[in-house]
This record gives sequence, structure tokens and C-alpha cells, in this order.
Amino acid sequence: EPAGGGPVLVDAGPPEANVAEALDDRGIDRLAALVITHPESDHDGGAASVLARVAVDRLVFARARRSTLAAARAAGSRLTRVAEGALLRSGALRLEVLWPPPERLAAPDSARADANLLSLVLLARWRGFEALLSGDAEAEAAPIAPGAVDVLKVAHHGSADTGLEGLLEEADPRLAVISVGADNPYGHPTPTTLAELEAAGTAVMRTDRDGEVEVDVGRDAWSVR
Repeated sequence: EPAGGGPVLVDAGPPEANVAEALDDRGIDRLAALVITHPESDHDGGAASVLARVAVDRLVFARARRSTLAAARAAGSRLTRVAEGALLRSGALRLEVLWPPPERLAAPDSARADANLLSLVLLARWRGFEALLSGDAEAEAAPIAPGAVDVLKVAHHGSADTGLEGLLEEADPRLAVISVGADNPYGHPTPTTLAELEAAGTAVMRTDRDGEVEVDVGRDAWSVR
């Protein structure tokens, strides 16, 4: 939990992930914010359950499903729509929105656009630690320049991404985390993505093989388990 602020949850997984129950198990009954990167079930599907069981001060989104917005209103959460340039704070935690640009969200065809192309990309900073949370926006579609980071949450479950090599050169993460279901039918993570991470010398942890990945950030160092 950030010093001086409440915890922040980025995405609520599919309903079967039981994220609300996981928060209960951790003793979390209030969130400073629930951030929804984009309105697809594997990121937004558990949002209504979280909003029903946990006090959420703010729902933060670029695009969200109507059912999620309705659940947030019913729960008394403030709705905060964000785009590139927005900065969210919770105590010492800072979340900078790097994507999507406001003009992309305002475009007449945005409602019909591929949800992944308008997924929020966030740069999280806390105690000198930096993590790039890419949602489902591959670097080939979301050109960003985050600077060096400690941890990269690989976009779109490790799908093929022609922009990944450039992002790795820019961000030079020590660790890449791939959130991906075991035996998924999409072939994620792709061999090309894994090869590019290996070529960059980036350590990789993936939830299908390593289970839940927990990064513990101390005052002077961070560790992962």
C-alpha cells in the first residue's frame, strides 16, 4: 500500500479470476482507484464484482463498458476518464498515462476501433522503482518513450509485436512479466516475443509457468517472487 495513500488496482481480470476475493484475502477493503485499461472481459470482466465488494474511490478509464460504468455509479465511485498526459497519485505512488492520446479517443471512429489500440499504458513510479504497465497496447501500435524502467508488463499477453525490440532498447527493463493463461488457444506468448526478450538480456517471468508474480519494493531495492 503506498505510503500516505490507498492501494490502486489496475484491471480486474475475467470474472473467473475472482479478483474481488483475492483483495479480501489480502485484507483490502478500500481502493484509492480501480484503473481499467480497456473494455475487454479479460481485463474488465471482474470490475463489477470488485465495485460491489470493495469501496472504490475512483474508477479510472479511457474506455470502459457501460455495465462497469453503471456499477461504479451505483457504488458511489467517481468516474475519471484519462488520456496521455494525465497523472494519478495515491500517496507516494504516481501513475503517468502514456497512451492513448486524447485526439485518438476523440476521433469519430474511436468507438469502433480495436479496443487494444486504445488500451491505457501506464508508467508507475514508487520509491525510485518504475514499472511500465502496457495493458494490451503493443508497442507497434502505441509508440511511447517511457525511459528506463525496472519492470515491463509485456503487452497483450506476449503477442507478436514488431515494436517490442525498440521498446526494449528504450526501456531496458531488468524484468519482463507476461500475464498469460496456461494452454491458451492463441499461442501466447509467441516465440518471437520470447526470442526478443532473450536477445535483450531481459529476465522473464510468466504467470502460466511461474504463477502469481509479486514484486516487493523496498526503500533501497526491489525483489520478485
